[in-house]
Amino acid sequence: MTQALDPGRAACCVCGAKDARALVHVILRGGAHATLCGSHALMHRRSTVQASSELELRRLLRDRRGRRDRRDDQDELGAALNAAFNGDKRGPDRRGAP
Repeated sequence: MTQALDPGRAACCVCGAKDARALVHVILRGGAHATLCGSHALMHRRSTVQASSELELRRLLRDRRGRRDRRDDQDELGAALNAAFNGDKRGPDRRGAP
């Protein structure tokens, strides 16, 4: 469950974002309350594991970069997209072209 957040309150308990327009108040398993930014609220809502405290939320949602790299080249389209966005197959710099 999410509710609009009091504009003068807190920050995301996971990343520390303070923009009140992006913050929501969530009720965790067991009734504890937490403040999350929109991105972390979405991750929390989609998670199969529901946290019961802010500490658990931070552990579950904080830094996903240490997990398995989800950008593995598992198919031709995925490989092409990875190459396009990580600079592997960049063509000549065309910014200076007439």
